[in-house]
Amino acid sequence: MTMCKDVQVEAEVKLEVEAKFCGPRPVIPIEEDGFVCPTPRFPQQCPTFFPTLNCDCQGSADFSGEASILVFEDGLGGPTTGNLDLTALVCDQCTLAGSRIQVTYIDTLGPTPTPTGTPDADIDQSFTFTANDFNQPTCVTDPATGLVTGLTATGTGIITPAGGVPENATFTLTLADADPLGDAATLLITGATTSVTIALTEVANPGLEVEVGDCDRFPV
Repeated sequence: MTMCKDVQVEAEVKLEVEAKFCGPRPVIPIEEDGFVCPTPRFPQQCPTFFPTLNCDCQGSADFSGEASILVFEDGLGGPTTGNLDLTALVCDQCTLAGSRIQVTYIDTLGPTPTPTGTPDADIDQSFTFTANDFNQPTCVTDPATGLVTGLTATGTGIITPAGGVPENATFTLTLADADPLGDAATLLITGATTSVTIALTEVANPGLEVEVGDCDRFPV
């Protein structure tokens, strides 16, 4: 049908319009093996702001002060008291690459302020240790609360005894976060000629700080 844009009615008329009845169109068949929408890919994230989560838990320990530990070198040594500086980070920011352990121990020789406590009092049991490789930590979860309260980390590093030669060593670090006054940190270092046992508790070593938690950094 063709009509003008403007219609001016001069009088009542009867119009005959050719048309026909219409109905809904038939169902359009869809093939079973039709097009499948692709799964959208998650865009790559900036690692500076959203680093990849590759640890289930993370922890840290920090202590600086006088402590009694065990140090053996070439079969000699034993309990010794001196100044210990220990810093440990395991899976910092939930990435294994963000882990480090640094230990510096200065043995107290002679009777002031505390004798070394070994039969060989003239042996300097000072040492330094730096971890350079970490395995995935094992997380400890409280069954009552479901919260991560501890972890165990292993790996390798370099230990350098006083006046000695740096040597490869393995380590095992165990952290327990149990406030109040229940924090504990144990570090076992085993080298070719030197072995060290450091066992710290918040009660016996005031100033010890231990923090352990899971890697749910963005809770909903």
